[in-house]
Amino acid sequence: MPLPVTSAQPVEQDPAIRRDRPCIAFFDYPDVFEDFYSHYGVSQQSFATSWADTANHAWVRLIQREIGDVRWFEFSIAPKLAGAKHKSVGCDVRFLKSARLHQVLWRLFYLPKAAWKWRRFYGSYATVASYLAPCSLAFVTALRKERPDVLCAQSYSSGKFDVLLFLARARRVPLLVFHSGEEPGTYSGHWVKRWTIRRADWIFASGERERQSLMNRYGAPASRINIIRPAVDLAVFRPLQRAAACAVLGLDANRVYFLFCGRLEDAVKRVSAIIRAFATAAASKSATLLVAGDGADRAKLERLANESAPGRVQFLGWISDPEMKAQLYNAAECLVLASTREGAPAVVSEALACGTPVVATDVGAISDLIVSGETGWLLPPADDGALASALADVLAQPEHVAAMRPTCRQMAESHVSVEVVTAALKRGFAAVGIVDE
Repeated sequence: MPLPVTSAQPVEQDPAIRRDRPCIAFFDYPDVFEDFYSHYGVSQQSFATSWADTANHAWVRLIQREIGDVRWFEFSIAPKLAGAKHKSVGCDVRFLKSARLHQVLWRLFYLPKAAWKWRRFYGSYATVASYLAPCSLAFVTALRKERPDVLCAQSYSSGKFDVLLFLARARRVPLLVFHSGEEPGTYSGHWVKRWTIRRADWIFASGERERQSLMNRYGAPASRINIIRPAVDLAVFRPLQRAAACAVLGLDANRVYFLFCGRLEDAVKRVSAIIRAFATAAASKSATLLVAGDGADRAKLERLANESAPGRVQFLGWISDPEMKAQLYNAAECLVLASTREGAPAVVSEALACGTPVVATDVGAISDLIVSGETGWLLPPADDGALASALADVLAQPEHVAAMRPTCRQMAESHVSVEVVTAALKRGFAAVGIVDE
């Protein structure tokens, strides 16, 4: 029985039909849908039609609006629908079965009761899986029918990127790629990357540090790289009156609020370190830590919060509504990130657009926007003492924090406005002949 199509538009593109806009095939980082989105309670139906809570959705929305018609290809162990039109992003989402061998390995690795015994081999499995997932007949058939004008990948750190590069060369179309925050030592198939990365037709780097790494470590030519950051709607994410924001959120304006916003994946985001640092820095203060996000580690982090700072850490779950997020940023004294790795986090740009300083570890492209003493505090990664000290400084220097707010907004206006990011995006697509710059 054929899979249902939940869009009024056809899934298959007739190549004989003349296109008015370029067709762009987009691929995100996870090998298959079940590796990531399912952990956050997202169904395939909602993913394809309404859910839009990742930076990828922001990128695709901009590409769909400014460049061409996007087909977002999502691999799955068990697709429940063939395709749909995303209501807010505007792209077509297509679900495809991953390669049969990938499905076998995935089920062997995750489903048996004894699977935990071979979790120590996860690195090897992850590398093999990232190459196998897109090597499916369904995908090759879809590419043949769609005939995209360009392939666009979220990351060059997985085997999927190497496979896409091969397919792009075979079909004689360009491949553009964004960076998603992984460190070079964690790349899947790292022995291949010195050959493949420099052969991408265009790379959108997340910041200056990454651009230098691409050139020095992988030999990527500077002429095919530009820096791009997540765009922020400055009309939505804007400075608001704090008392009014607290009233909308049901918060006590007399308290000081710290904010974490992101996935509750502690190995990467280190939310537990934020909770402990907050408990130390605000032990005797009228302060609350707001945690906006969800994930597999939520229950563990809630237990830690109850032990370390009982009654002073609030878990809010996912906040999807942009206006509500803007209220949160404005209610907070600062945004706090303690990640071990990042690319260019959208939450940093959003906070700055609201005039909210950021306390963050110096990873990825964060240092391009966060200048210690001007737009926030930049900390060494995994330095929990420095994190607690920075939070204590925020509490002790309210006048200094308030003075930072106009500078934060100015940083956002000059680096992450829709106009600035669109120009950077068009530069890459123009370089490979897809649009006129």
